[in-house]
Amino acid sequence: MDITILVAKLFGIYLVIAGLFLLFKGKSIPHLLRDFFDHPATMYLTGIVLVFLSSMYLIPYNIWDSTWRTLVTIFVWIVLLKGLIYIFVPRMLSETTIQRFRNWFGLYGILAVVVGVYMFFLG
Repeated sequence: MDITILVAKLFGIYLVIAGLFLLFKGKSIPHLLRDFFDHPATMYLTGIVLVFLSSMYLIPYNIWDSTWRTLVTIFVWIVLLKGLIYIFVPRMLSETTIQRFRNWFGLYGILAVVVGVYMFFLG
């Protein structure tokens, strides 16, 4: 199996699960994130893991060919940026940001499920 297809399927599974969680348990997200943001060591470790995993893909497979593989590359770059934000500017993802997007969790959940199913069935 091509590594890009594998990564697309992994992102697809993740997005479907995350989207369903947003749809069915979205009210618990502010509490979960408040606990997460209250532990700087956990945020730092999460950032390191995200940077490491995204770099493992980007170094050999940074593909920009206007196909579905570019979508995978964009998602991996987003993961890398999120990891860097967790490490260097964690306050940027603070509770105020979560409060702003609280009413949009349902829409994000639907979008995540749709994109996740699409990515899972690629290739």
